[in-house]
Amino acid sequence: MILSSGSTSISTAELECDIFIYALGFESRSLTLSRFAKSSRIIALKMPEYRIHKYIENVSEAEFLGHHIVHDFDRFLRIELNEILLEHQTNDLKIYFDISSINRVMMFRVLAELSRLCRSNYKLKILYCPAAFSEPDWRFPQIESLGPIGPEFSGYNADPSKPLCLILGLGFEPGVSMGIISQLEPSASFCFWGTGSDSRFDQAVRRANFDFEFTGFNTRTISYIVSDPQGSFQMIESLIYGLARNFNVILVPMGPKIFSFLAYLLALTYPGDLAIWRAQQRRIQPSDAKPDKNAVYARLDIPTLKHRAEEQSRMLGQVRS
Repeated sequence: MILSSGSTSISTAELECDIFIYALGFESRSLTLSRFAKSSRIIALKMPEYRIHKYIENVSEAEFLGHHIVHDFDRFLRIELNEILLEHQTNDLKIYFDISSINRVMMFRVLAELSRLCRSNYKLKILYCPAAFSEPDWRFPQIESLGPIGPEFSGYNADPSKPLCLILGLGFEPGVSMGIISQLEPSASFCFWGTGSDSRFDQAVRRANFDFEFTGFNTRTISYIVSDPQGSFQMIESLIYGLARNFNVILVPMGPKIFSFLAYLLALTYPGDLAIWRAQQRRIQPSDAKPDKNAVYARLDIPTLKHRAEEQSRMLGQVRS
């Protein structure tokens, strides 16, 4: 589903498009890529209001720059996004979606609508600005909830007689991965951690995840390259292909947002068979994320994306009926 991917310097990135979509929130990196975008329509999806870090400055800057700020996210997906696409009569519409500062639920919903609404000859590129390293908050967060990110990602075709296999994207939230493994008690776990941007991230991920020593559980740790979404998708997809025959597979995407994007594509590849779960955590105050100097991109195969999204919708409709 990914035609090409890679990493490039933000200052020289190719960001000329018809529609540029990003998340407007409290992170310092929230507007980074939009500042370089050359687009006639820049859409800022306003995140839940959290007046910390750069929130006030980001909103003020987006207003000053004339970005179209979306206050009603549900209406945007239900009505407005389709109207915006219809306004553009060109057959080769270029849409760029910056996932750097968006939460996972909103990301999945936007990706699902774009998968449904984009015409086969549109061009869709996903962008991600990794965070520059800063010392993590080493206090243990509390897992408030753990479950499917939505009904279409619930693994509704799962065979209850099969054992459970867990795929985790690791971040540097102390103890969260161990908490999830302990709660679900899978027969096997595969823990993916993103590398390639800063060795200090590697050290932090190891520290937060007990140096990958999950005593008492059958786990395997695998690295993936954040700046290579295409290669990472192919690697994880090959693993799931082998696992899905013998296991019920649950994927919990944590860590870099690019892993959550890959999780969405994997869910379309295995509709009804692969469950995507979200671990909702509670902290005293979320950390800021300052921008790194590079941007990661992935160019999508729209015809394949549309076909698999339609297949997912058809299968879910059959289950509901």
